[in-house]
Amino acid sequence: MASLELYINNQLCEIESPENFSVYLKRQLLNPAELSTKDAQRSYDISLPATATNNAIFGYTNTEEVRGKFSQLYDAQLLVNGIKIFDGKFKISEIGKDYYKGNLGIPAAKTVKDIFGEMKMNQAGKWPLKFEKIEDVTIYNEGKHEQITGEDDEISPCIFPLALYKLMTKESLNNTYSAKNVYDRSVRFALEDFPPSVNCIHMLKKIFKQAEYNLTGNALHDERLRNLYMSYKNPNDYEMQWGTGTTSISGTWSNYVKEIRSIESNYYMTSIWDESPMSITTNLFDSRNISNLTIVDPSGNITHNTNRNRIHNINFRVPYTGFYKVRFKAVYTGKDEKAENMDLAVSPGGLDDFFAECKVLRHSLGDTDVFENLYFDNHYYRNNIDQDLGGTRNQYPKAHAVNFIDPKQNKNFVCGFSWGGDVEGKDDQGLYDYKNMKNPMIKDKFYHNPMAMSGGQSWSMGYPDSESFRAYSAVRSEGYVFEDDKPSGKYKIELNSLNDITPWTTRTGNDNAEGEIHQVIWLQKNEYLSVVSTATFWEKANVWPNHQIYFELSLEPFSQDFSWMTMGNNGSSINPMNWDEDGTYKKGEIDLFKFLPDNIKVNDWIDNFCKAFNLKLANTGKDSFELSIKNKDMVTTASSVIDLDKGASVQQRRNESLKLPSLYDIGFTVNTEEEGYYDLKKKSEGNTNGNDDPEIIYRGKYYTESTETNVLTQTSNFSYCWYKEILDFAKEPLFKIPVIMNHEAWENDLDYEDTMDDRYYDLPQRFWYKTDLFDTEINKRPVRLAKVSNEYNGETKLTLDYKDDPNSLLNNYFLLLLNVDNTYTVVNCYLTPEEYSRLDISLVKFNGDYYNIAEIDGYDPMGRSKGVLKLIKRTI
Repeated sequence: MASLELYINNQLCEIESPENFSVYLKRQLLNPAELSTKDAQRSYDISLPATATNNAIFGYTNTEEVRGKFSQLYDAQLLVNGIKIFDGKFKISEIGKDYYKGNLGIPAAKTVKDIFGEMKMNQAGKWPLKFEKIEDVTIYNEGKHEQITGEDDEISPCIFPLALYKLMTKESLNNTYSAKNVYDRSVRFALEDFPPSVNCIHMLKKIFKQAEYNLTGNALHDERLRNLYMSYKNPNDYEMQWGTGTTSISGTWSNYVKEIRSIESNYYMTSIWDESPMSITTNLFDSRNISNLTIVDPSGNITHNTNRNRIHNINFRVPYTGFYKVRFKAVYTGKDEKAENMDLAVSPGGLDDFFAECKVLRHSLGDTDVFENLYFDNHYYRNNIDQDLGGTRNQYPKAHAVNFIDPKQNKNFVCGFSWGGDVEGKDDQGLYDYKNMKNPMIKDKFYHNPMAMSGGQSWSMGYPDSESFRAYSAVRSEGYVFEDDKPSGKYKIELNSLNDITPWTTRTGNDNAEGEIHQVIWLQKNEYLSVVSTATFWEKANVWPNHQIYFELSLEPFSQDFSWMTMGNNGSSINPMNWDEDGTYKKGEIDLFKFLPDNIKVNDWIDNFCKAFNLKLANTGKDSFELSIKNKDMVTTASSVIDLDKGASVQQRRNESLKLPSLYDIGFTVNTEEEGYYDLKKKSEGNTNGNDDPEIIYRGKYYTESTETNVLTQTSNFSYCWYKEILDFAKEPLFKIPVIMNHEAWENDLDYEDTMDDRYYDLPQRFWYKTDLFDTEINKRPVRLAKVSNEYNGETKLTLDYKDDPNSLLNNYFLLLLNVDNTYTVVNCYLTPEEYSRLDISLVKFNGDYYNIAEIDGYDPMGRSKGVLKLIKRTI
C-alpha cells in the first residue's frame, strides 16, 4: 500500500486510513485555444477528520464562535511514497462537527497590479544615468556606455535613435524650404528631437528592483528581447528633463571698436515723454561688435551664428520650466574715442553726464518688440511702484541696494544694473535731469544700483489696463525704507547662503562701474535670455556715449518645486529661502524613468508587453517574479518520456476535437492616421498581390478551417513601427527611418513653417533594434545617432511583425495549432507518483508515437482507479 502524507501549514494532517482516504487531482498543461502552455492544478473535494491535531491546524474553526472560518488559504503539500506530487494551497469549503471538506489547488498568484496598483511608468522610482553633454548621445549609441555608467553590461540601457516625431526642423533660404522628406544642410536638429529609447529588459529589471522584487526567467536571456528598445511616448507638452548643467556665456561688447572703426549698427531708439532723455538700446546677443565670447553649454541650449552683415546672432534658450539660479555680472568702461558715420556719432561719455543700464531680459524667440520699445527701467515711481515724485511716505531701496522692477514697468525684465546720472543735475548744460531715476537715499553723489524683477504681485493688479503677469523671483534684500530711513516692510527678502550673494554695484570715477547679482527666478520652457545695453542718447547732437561692457551670465537649473519660493504679494519673503538647498534638478544626469509614459500604468504596460511577445509573468516567490517565453514551456524533446504502451491499450483510447478557433487574430494596435500606414495603404491600392497591404503587416490572421465559430484575438496596445524613405540633398535615397507622425503633417499643401513644430510624442509606443550609426549634428555639435530597424539579425533572427514568416513574432513566440486534423487522444491509465510529478517536462509514448500532455483528470495517487489522460500528437 502506498504511503500518503498531507501537510497543512507544514504540519502533518491526520487522515482516515489510506484505504478510506481519497484524493483525485486534475492538472491542465496545454490548451490549444489559448496560444500557450500553462500549468493549472486542483483536486476534487477531499475530507479530513476533525481530530485534535487537525482542529489545532485549522484554528478550531469547527467551533461556532470562531470567525473567519473560510477566509484563509492554508499551505499544502501532498507526498506519496515520499514524492511530492502537489505543492499549493488548501481551501476549506465546508466544516462539520466531525470533518473538514475542501480542495487542494494553486490559487492565482500575486499579479503586477497587486504590486504597482495605479503607479504610472514615470513614477516607478529613480533610474539615474550619467548624461553631461550632447556628445554623450554618441557614447550610448556606440555601446560605450560602461565608460560613463560603470555598469558591466554589453547592452546599453538606452539609445538615441534617428526617428522622426516631427518634421525635420530646417532653416529657410529666401523664405523657402526643401521638401519635407529631404535631409540636407538646412536641417537643424535639437536634443529634444531624439528622446532616449529605453531598453525593455533593462527597464523591467529596474522597475521590479525598485519595488523590491527580483525578476528572473528565460525571457531575460533571449537575445532578441535583450536587444529590444522602445520608442518614446508622452503628452506633447510633457517636459523632458535632460539633466542640464550650468549654461554660461561671457563676452565683451563695445558700441565702437576703434581697431576696425566699427560703430554698432544694430540698435533701437526710444523716447517715453517729450522732456525725457532718449535711450538707445542694443541687444548684445544680436549685435556686430561683440567679441571674446566664451560659451559653456553642455546640453546645447545656446546657438551662435554670424550672418553676412557680421551680425552675431546668439540664442540662449531656457530648456524647461522651473526655478533657475541666475548669476549675472557686468563691467562698464567709458571710452575716450570719437567716431561718426552717416547715422550717428559716438563721443566720450562719462557716467556723470549719461545714464547706462545693463540688464537681462526674457522673451520669446524672434520677439524684437521687447527691444524696440525698451527704455530705462531704474525708476523709483510709477510704473515700478505706486508712488509719485514728491509724494509723502514714499518708499525707496537703501543707498545702492537693489531696486525691484514691477511687471507693469517691464514684464520681460530679469535682472541688471544701473549706473550714472549726476545728483545735482545738468539741466543748465543742456543735458537731462533724471529726476524719476534718482534714489533720494543715495548721498554720495554716485548713482548706481542692482535691479531685479519683483517677486510679488504688481501694484497695478485690478487696474483696468493691468496685465495679469506675475513673476516669481527672489534676490537677497534688506527691504525698502521711508525717507526717514525707517523700514517700510516692502521687498525684505531672506535668501540665505553660506556665500555672500548680496547684489552689489560699484562706480569708480566717471568711466568705470560694475555689478553682480544672484537671483532665483521661475522661467518658462523655450523662453530666451538676452543681455542688453541701454544708454542715454543725446539727440540734439546725435551722440551715443562711447562705452564697453564685459558681461558674464550663467543659468543653472534649480527646482521644479513651486512651493520652494515663499514670496508674498508685497514682494517680501514670508519664510526664509536657502540658495544652497539641493534642488530637484540633477545636474549631469538624466532619470530614464522620467522619460517613460506618464499616462500609462506600470501593470498595463507589462500586460501589453506580455501580449505582444506572448510572454508569461509569474509570481514565483515572496519577492520574485519570473518572465518566461511561453513556447519554451512546450516539451519538444524526448529526454523525459512516460511510456504508456505497456499500461494502456490503443483499442481503449478515444478521440475528441481540439475545438480550435476558426481564426487566430493576433497583432499590434494601429492608428490609420499615421503617415506610415497611410503611405503604405496608398501604395498598395491597385496592387493585386496584396503584399504591401498594411493590414497583413501589423497583424496576423490565421484560419484553421475549424468548424468552430469562435475567434481568438490577442492585440497589444503597442503599434507597428512604420518607416519612411528619406532622401539626401541630391534627391538620392538615403535610408528608411521610423516616422511616428500623422500623415497630415506630410501633406504638400501645408506650409512647412506652419507644421514644422507640430509634435507627435503622444502616439503609441513601438519597438525596434539598433542596426547602425548616422553622423549628424545636434545644435550644430557632431553626434552619431542610432539607425534602427524592425529586424534583428543576431544569432537568431526576428522581424517585428505577425506575418506567417519563419522570423516573425508569430512563429517565434506563439503556439498556434493550425492542423485541424489533429485531435485529442484520450487514454484511461494509471500513473505512478513519480510519473505524475514530471508530467510538465515529459512526452508520452503511446502506440509508437510521441504525444504532448494536455491534461489529466481524476488522477488517484493511491493507484486504485485510472485517471483520464488527454494527449496531442506531437507536431513540433
